[in-house]
Amino acid sequence: MNVAPVRMNSLGDNPAAMKAMCRLLVICVLLTLSLMLQAQAAHAEVPILETNAPGGDYGLFEDGQYVDEPWFMWFVLGELSSASDVDMVRFDYQAGERFKAEIFIPGHEELRSFNPHLALIGPGLPSPDQPLPFVIPDGMGAIVATSQDTYDYFDIFTQMVYFPRAKIELVMPRTGRYYVAVWGAPVGMARYALDIGIMENLAPHVLIRYPINWWEVRDFLGWGHWPIVLAPPLGMVGVLWLLRRRGVGSAQPAVRREQVLATTGLFGATASFVLLVAQQTAPYGPQVPPMSWVAGVIILALAGMLVWGPYVLTPLRERLNLREFARDDHFAWVNGYAVHYSDAGAHDAPAVVLIHGFASSLFTWRRLSAALLAAGYRVIAVDLLGYGASARPAEPIYTTQTQAEVVLGVMDALGVRQAHLVGHSFGGRVAMQIALLAPERVRSLVALAPEAFATDRPLISRWVRLPILGYVLAFYSTSPWLVAAGLRFTSATHRWITPDVVRGYAGPLYVRGSALAQVWQARSPKDGQKPVPRFLSAIAHPTLLLWGRRDRIFPVTDGERLVGLLPAATLRVFDDAGHLIHEECAEQVNEAILAFLERA
Repeated sequence: MNVAPVRMNSLGDNPAAMKAMCRLLVICVLLTLSLMLQAQAAHAEVPILETNAPGGDYGLFEDGQYVDEPWFMWFVLGELSSASDVDMVRFDYQAGERFKAEIFIPGHEELRSFNPHLALIGPGLPSPDQPLPFVIPDGMGAIVATSQDTYDYFDIFTQMVYFPRAKIELVMPRTGRYYVAVWGAPVGMARYALDIGIMENLAPHVLIRYPINWWEVRDFLGWGHWPIVLAPPLGMVGVLWLLRRRGVGSAQPAVRREQVLATTGLFGATASFVLLVAQQTAPYGPQVPPMSWVAGVIILALAGMLVWGPYVLTPLRERLNLREFARDDHFAWVNGYAVHYSDAGAHDAPAVVLIHGFASSLFTWRRLSAALLAAGYRVIAVDLLGYGASARPAEPIYTTQTQAEVVLGVMDALGVRQAHLVGHSFGGRVAMQIALLAPERVRSLVALAPEAFATDRPLISRWVRLPILGYVLAFYSTSPWLVAAGLRFTSATHRWITPDVVRGYAGPLYVRGSALAQVWQARSPKDGQKPVPRFLSAIAHPTLLLWGRRDRIFPVTDGERLVGLLPAATLRVFDDAGHLIHEECAEQVNEAILAFLERA
C-alpha cells in the first residue's frame, strides 16, 4: 500500500477570491443575457417575427416586408382587412435552394372557412393560371395556391391548434428577388400565420427569447392566455410563505437554500409542463383545460421532477470539497485515495482505532473518543471511503477488503504498528476483515452490533445499481432531510437525538460525490479474497461483542451466533438499546469498552 500524510488545499482557503469570482461570473451572465434579449425581431434567427399590421401596411413588392435569410423558419403574422387587401413579403434566393411557404389559420371555429390565397412571384416561374389582384413585374411569373382541406393541426411549439391552408414548396429556378403574397375574402378577425423557411434554429439566444415569442403569437392570433398562467407565481409565493411559517427561515442557511430551491424549482417545472403540454379541446379557442386533465399533467410533471430533480439539485446540495468539510489537514493517501482521520492523545500510549458504520463518519465516536482520551489512550478515528471527509471514488472498489486496507494505510501513515480496533455495524465487519488480513496488527477487537453474516448487498442495492433510477434513489436516500428519521428508526431510545446531533450526522452529505458513491458501493462486490462470514472462526483475538436487544438492523441472535464462532469472544447485551448502542447507552458502553481494553 502506498501511504503518506498529505495537506488538502482548495480555492475555499481564499474567501475574498471566491466572492470576487462569483461577482464577475454574475456580471458576465447578466451582460450576456442583456445582449441576447436586445436582439431585434428583424433577424431570421428569431422563429416568430414581424406582425403585419391590419390593412396591409407593408404594401406591394418593394414596399413589402423584407425577410433576411429566409431559409431559416420565419413565422410572419398578418391580417386581411378587406377582400382587396394584399400582404406581401420579399426575399432573395439562390438558384437551387429549397423554398417552402404555408399558411396556418388559428383554430378558432369561426375561422374554419377562412381560406386565403398564397402566391410565389419571381424570375423563372411560369405564368399564373388564374387572375391576380395586382400586376406582376415584367420578366416574372407566379405560382398560386389555395386549399380546400379543413383539418386540425396541433403545433407543439406554439401550443396552438391551426387549420393548415395553401402551401407552396419547390426548388428555386433562378437567383434573384422573390415575393410571397397573401390575399382573400376576410372571415372573422381574418388573422393568419405565414410559415416561411425549412431550417430550424435552436441557438441559445433563440431559446431565451422563445417565451416572449410564444406569448406574442398567441396574443396576436387571438388565442388568449389561460388564467392558469397566474398559478406558477401565486403557487411559489404560497409555498415560500408556508416554508416561512413552518420555521424554515430559522434553519441552517445551507439547508434553507436547498429547501427553497427544490420547492420553487418543482413548482416552476410543474407549471411549465402545464403551460406547454396542455392542449386546446373542442370547441377550439382559448379555454382552461378541465381540472381533472390539469391534475393528471401536474402528477406527471411531479413524477418527472422526482426523476430528473436529483441531477439538477446535486450541485446545490453537494457543494463542499473534502478540505472544506474537514476543516483540518488530517489526510493520508492510501492506494491513491485521500483518507481523512483524527488522531489525539500521546503517541506512545496504546492506540485505539475507531471504525464507523454505514452512512456515518468519525462524528459518531465523539463521546467514546473523549472517554478513551481521558483513560490515557491514543485515539485514531478513520472516515471510510465514501463517507465523512474521505474520498468518494466513482469506481466499484467499495469492498470490505478495500476499507480494511484504508484503515491499515492510515495506521501505516501514523506509524502505528498495532492497535485495539473498535468498529460499529459495517465498521465491525471491517475490523474483523483487518483481523483476517493482518492479524499481527490487531491487539483486540470490540464490535458493536457488527455486520457479520451478510454475503451480498441488501435488496435495495439492486435498485441502486440501475442506470438513471439508481442515482435518483441514492440521491433521495442520502437526503439530509431523512437523517433524523433514520436515526430514530435505528434507535430504540431517542433522547440523544438533538438538532446538533442530526446536523453532525448530516454534514458529510453536503460533500461532493456523496450520492454517487452510494451507487458505486451498490455496484461493488461485498468482500475480497477472505470473505468475513467464511473465515470468522479464524479470528482468535480477544473480542468483545456489544449488542442492543431491540436492534432492528442486526438482531441480537447474530451476536449469540457469533459467540459460538469466535474462539475468544464475549457478548454483552443492553436491554433498552437499538442499533446505535454507543449513542443510546453511551456511559454503559464506554465503561464496558474501557474495562475490556484494560483486561486485554
